[in-house]
Amino acid sequence: MELTLNPKRTGAVLFSIIGALAALHIAQLTAYYVINDPDRFDFIELIDFDYEANLPSLYSTLAIILCSCVLFMIASGKRKTQQPFCFHWQLLAWIFLFLGFDEGASLHEDIGDIIEEFFTASGYLYFPWVIPYTVLTGVLAAFYFRFLLHLPRPFMLRFIIAGGLFLTGALGLEMVGAREADLHGTTTITYSILYTIEELCEMIAIVIFLQALLEYYATEFGTLTIRLSDKQG
Repeated sequence: MELTLNPKRTGAVLFSIIGALAALHIAQLTAYYVINDPDRFDFIELIDFDYEANLPSLYSTLAIILCSCVLFMIASGKRKTQQPFCFHWQLLAWIFLFLGFDEGASLHEDIGDIIEEFFTASGYLYFPWVIPYTVLTGVLAAFYFRFLLHLPRPFMLRFIIAGGLFLTGALGLEMVGAREADLHGTTTITYSILYTIEELCEMIAIVIFLQALLEYYATEFGTLTIRLSDKQG
């Protein structure tokens, strides 16, 4: 059995999943604030964007890991054909594998807890994990500057758009939400709106990036087909 990852169809499926998850999330938030009885809403942990180890988190983890898999395949193809920037593709694949693990295991929150032992978290840095991640983002941006310029312009622009949208959510809105959480707690409507937009930015960015990766792979090496079984008949 073979599975062909068509960029448009893959994107359509993932956007449909995001839409369904967003609808469930917004519905439960609306009910939460209308009814105003937290004791009735233990089930929200399963579908709320702000919780870990639930359906939205599982989806995001798998989507990011899928990006990592495609990046590994691009890196492998580049290495076999001895094309430039093989290491950049390989490193990017490992970065996304780490991000997938981070999303699933909430590693960034553990890092934040360690930082809080040496740093009084408040305001925009109320979630202190953003400090090392922002520094690393700056280092990687400088390292990948020439790599981006080397890409064909359509892919370069889409990589930049996806990266900018992801960072807007993961770091920018995270810091704005952190200030709101520090000042008013994490049960306000404002905070809920902020983390909802934040997570949607990240999810949409990953789909844009994955579609661009699949199209890039098709341009360089042909349509990406995954063989699920070698059995005949």
